[in-house]
Amino acid sequence: MRGSARSISQRMMFANEALQGLGLHVHVDLRRGDIRVAEHALEAALHMRRKSFLRYYLAQNGNATSMISHRPTAVLLLALLTLRAAPADASDPVWFYRAESPRGAITYLYPSDHLNDARVRRPPEWIVDQRSKLVLEVTTDQLEANTEMAMSYILSPTPVELHAYFTESEIDTIRARLTCHGVAQMIEQLRLSFISIFISFPCPNSSDEPYTYEELLELRAKTHGIEVVGLESPDEQLTALASLPDRVAIESIKEYVGDPAHVDELDERMIAAYNAGKYDDLYRMTMDEGPKNPDDKKLFWDKIVIERNRHMVERLGAILEQGNALVVIGAAHFPGPDGIVDLLRRQNYKVTEIDVSSGNLP
Repeated sequence: MRGSARSISQRMMFANEALQGLGLHVHVDLRRGDIRVAEHALEAALHMRRKSFLRYYLAQNGNATSMISHRPTAVLLLALLTLRAAPADASDPVWFYRAESPRGAITYLYPSDHLNDARVRRPPEWIVDQRSKLVLEVTTDQLEANTEMAMSYILSPTPVELHAYFTESEIDTIRARLTCHGVAQMIEQLRLSFISIFISFPCPNSSDEPYTYEELLELRAKTHGIEVVGLESPDEQLTALASLPDRVAIESIKEYVGDPAHVDELDERMIAAYNAGKYDDLYRMTMDEGPKNPDDKKLFWDKIVIERNRHMVERLGAILEQGNALVVIGAAHFPGPDGIVDLLRRQNYKVTEIDVSSGNLP
């Protein structure tokens, strides 16, 4: 296996779970680089707009001229020279899980890719109108209430000495990637984990939608008086990310700068697998290409996936027993041993995969 491919899926998971606690979709332009000004602007913006806190923070520090979308564990786009696939076909299926409790209550679960990418077909937002409750990993209300805490996970308290880890050529490649996202001026302020996240995203594409599916669903639910519930807190998600040692981020960055174009092919395969509902295939890809160090690989899966799966299923208990909810969780949390499907079936839930491309929940 080529060097940069070995940890591509690890980077996918890493980036996905980091931005999962940061509002799913980010407008970025940090050319001014004045953190204090941005923080004051953020506070004002939080009272005016109900979107992710990181978008507020970054967009108010200049013109929001570029954007990056939150990537799911199994379908994060990682190419430096991204070759965009054709838009999703209207005949493509849209895969959900139908979970029936032992008492017969029905809940629908959507394995989200968290993308705003035209290649992925989604059900219409009005699908949430058919349920009495929308359940997300994290809600915008939770994000807005935790901005100060979250920024401590993003920014390093001291300048990051990149030359201690990377060659001048590697730093040039990193800087070029950050430039297309409008954050090159922050290269010595971002923690290594977030440098890894930013370079894992493709440069913004004009065909991408401005909002993620979760954001649209949440707005629709609130507009129609549907209860919105978060399964986790931003602190829980970011604490899980922070449990990974810097060497994981350094490995990810080095493999990216070593062969950035190689990720195009894997990108296409993962998008295709996601659209086909082949979540087990995505799980195997991720397992096969995780961190090289076995201890790091185990830590990664334990903290970022397995422990969170168990917590989410535990917190879903009362919701699933009541039924009539739409649950939206990242696709990587569903397949494999100790995945959400496996955990629910152990509790005698009947879980089946269904196509809801019509927009109707049967």
